[in-house]
Amino acid sequence: MSSREPMTRAMIFESLFVQGLRADGAFAEALLAEGVDVRALKLEYPMRVLNRCVDLARQHLYPDLPEEAAQRHLGRVFVQGFTQTLLGRVVVVGMPMLGPVRYLKRFPDHLRLDSSPLRVLPVQVGERAFRMEFRNEALVRPDFLAGVLLEGLKLARAEAAITVERHSLLSFDLHITW
Repeated sequence: MSSREPMTRAMIFESLFVQGLRADGAFAEALLAEGVDVRALKLEYPMRVLNRCVDLARQHLYPDLPEEAAQRHLGRVFVQGFTQTLLGRVVVVGMPMLGPVRYLKRFPDHLRLDSSPLRVLPVQVGERAFRMEFRNEALVRPDFLAGVLLEGLKLARAEAAITVERHSLLSFDLHITW
């Protein structure tokens, strides 16, 4: 593990909290208390701040949903918000032509748009099945990432199912079929 605290770029916050959730009112105030001003984002934030803000979103917006369902929904909303950003509009144009297999194989490249310590290895295990192996240096929510992948696959014209297999707090696999 590096000595520098794991960080993530403002693009993640813009996509989820500004574009996707359109945070305002008490929710925006709660984010501000965590150091995130949705009207004036910093260039990057510690991953721990992102995790706390995602938890706040779940508590404020989806208090009646089970945690896993809320996390998946927030992952989907993140992608929907990303498609509203300048970079997202460029990326999303080619998604239908990319298709699910190439999207999943290129998913690690999409993560490089961020500066987070996420490491993922896509393993094709069948014609319409993948295992995404996540080995991380920071706590990352597997169901949030499952939501990201579900929405990304939808843009690539595939309705998928994803199951989570945890190995440890920092290591998990997502099993994807469509």
